[in-house]
Amino acid sequence: MSSSATTPLNAEEIVASPAVDGDLNAEMRRAAKPFSRTTLVLAGLIVLAIAFGGGAWTHAAFGSSPSAPTRQAGGTQAGVGQQGGGFRGAGGRGTTGTVDRVDGTTVYVKTAQGTEVKVSTSDSTTVGVTQQGQLSDLKPGATVVVQGQAGEDGTVTAQAITQEAAR
Repeated sequence: MSSSATTPLNAEEIVASPAVDGDLNAEMRRAAKPFSRTTLVLAGLIVLAIAFGGGAWTHAAFGSSPSAPTRQAGGTQAGVGQQGGGFRGAGGRGTTGTVDRVDGTTVYVKTAQGTEVKVSTSDSTTVGVTQQGQLSDLKPGATVVVQGQAGEDGTVTAQAITQEAAR
């Protein structure tokens, strides 16, 4: 066996020896920073990922459905074979639904939620009526409302195309 075994230090030798081998101020500054720059950057990326995921979940849970019709400012909106829709008021609000009845100059529209909306008209109210058509009926320059699902390349697979009346 070798005789170079270290002998334990006694209490006075331990107290007399320095606590750190370098600069005590530098050691204290290093110990005061609990997180490195890399840790903070990773934590920030995690927070952003959680926020993005939460936003995507919120949109999926409460956002508009992809098959919901799109509104075009000032235009009418109706599905194929459906009457009514898209009445524009002075405040920019409108409604979409099915004509329930017409009583003089008042039109009653039943919304998809089943509520009845009273629509008042005047001599300046324009009325457009859409009817079933074919692709050959669509002409260049016509205003259309397309309802459908957009693909990854931006191409829309149409469920319905409604041509608006000429203005």
